This record gives sequence, C-alpha cells and structure tokens, in this order.
Amino acid sequence: MGSLSRLLGLLSWALLLAGCGSLLPSERAEVLSPFRDYTDAEIRYSQAMPGTTTRPELFSLGFDPLIQGNGRMLSFIDVRLMFVQPNVPIDYLPDGLIKCLEAKDRCIGYAFEFTKTDTQRVGSFWADVFNFRKNREYQGWVFRAVFVLVDDVLVHKVSNGEPNIRRYEVKRNPLGPLQGAGEFFSDQLK
Repeated sequence: MGSLSRLLGLLSWALLLAGCGSLLPSERAEVLSPFRDYTDAEIRYSQAMPGTTTRPELFSLGFDPLIQGNGRMLSFIDVRLMFVQPNVPIDYLPDGLIKCLEAKDRCIGYAFEFTKTDTQRVGSFWADVFNFRKNREYQGWVFRAVFVLVDDVLVHKVSNGEPNIRRYEVKRNPLGPLQGAGEFFSDQLK
C-alpha cells in the first residue's frame, strides 16, 4: 500500500509540474478601434481618396478621433513639422501637402495608431518564478495612418505599420532570485 501512495504522490507532482506552464502570466493590449485586424484597417484606409473624400466620409470609414478615439488632431503647423524636413526642398513634397501648407489655418490633419498585441509568458514555470529565465512571445499588429484635409476634403494620406508582429524574447538571469540584489540593496542605502 505504501508504494501505491508513493506512486500516486509522484504522479500528482508530475501533473502539477506539467500544468504549471499555464500559471505563467499573460497580457493582452489593444487600442480600441473599429477594425477587426490589420487587413480591415488597410482596406478602409484605401477607400479614402484624396481630392474626393470629405471629413464626414473619412469619419464613417472609422477614422474619427472623437467617436472612435485613438487619433491625434493636427494643426497645419503639426503637419508641417511632421512632413517638412530641413534638407528636402518643398517642391519634393506631394501636391496635397503643398496645398495644405498654402492653406494654413484651413488645413488640418489626423494621425491614428491602432494596435493589438498579445503577450504570453512561456517556458518553465519554476525558472520564471525563481527569476532564472523569462520567455515571452509577442503577437499582434499595428496600423498607423495620417490624413491631411483642406476645407474638409482629403488632400493627402500616408500609412505604415506592422501587419504580423511575431517576436520572442528571452531574459536569462544566471543568479536567479539573487540577480539584481546588489542594485536593490544599494538603492535601500541611499
């Protein structure tokens, strides 16, 4: 009977240790947006046409800083600082930006950044808890867009982003829980 209880005890510990990976913390960060994913944001962005799209139409596509949020409102000075560089002649700029600079106060811009990331701690629970090794997987997407309007009509747009973020980070501490203890104690002495 004693060997059976020992076997059950060992089996219980094995199951506990095998399931510890799910005890690692995880994070999910999302900048709320009207877009399901990067492709959806890109498709709606492509529907905004310089020279024809109005401010209400732009807002209906999901690029509304007041209702959808996560957008910055830009003055024409902000637009100038964003696009005009010291060693680049003005005539190198796209026509819509030149029109904006000439329109001054009638020019406004909107800058958006939508992100969705998921961070999972993976690997050994015990190595993570005792600070020997922390492994993280990052997945998600980021979409950025800037729209420039003159008299409530889109004159210029530009976008960039990362459609498929896949990163893996490993942080090793050979001294485990003692790693950084010297910094901690020196901070306490100050």
